[in-house]
Amino acid sequence: KTWAMAGIRLGYLLGPSWCVAELEKVALPYHLGAVTQLAGLVALDHEAEMSDRVALLVAERERLSSCLAELDVTVWPSAANFVLFRPEAEPVGRVWSGLLDRSVLLRDCSTWDGLNGCLRVTIGTREENDRFLVALQEVLA
Repeated sequence: KTWAMAGIRLGYLLGPSWCVAELEKVALPYHLGAVTQLAGLVALDHEAEMSDRVALLVAERERLSSCLAELDVTVWPSAANFVLFRPEAEPVGRVWSGLLDRSVLLRDCSTWDGLNGCLRVTIGTREENDRFLVALQEVLA
């Protein structure tokens, strides 16, 4: 996801040999085709651009988390490309629907084990995140 290569299944595992051996007992290696290998090599030629993109995402995630923390929601720390939060004053279904009415779509995680009442917002551009925050403030008002 970080490399914005939708549809490419490319990854690797690094770890202590004992850990890798345990993982190999429950999961087979995923063999990569020539096109996927080539796509990975081409992507590595753009590492600086990717690092800049990641830095922007991290900064925007931190800004969004800080803004959410000022609202009547519980926000969980994140190291991913999304932020998990739970509205406290309004039912999650009403918040989700209100955001949808304002053309803001996020993931309703409230049926997932341990995430009752939670929503997940993916980090977007600054403008997209500002639009989300305005819509959320309207729904929570």
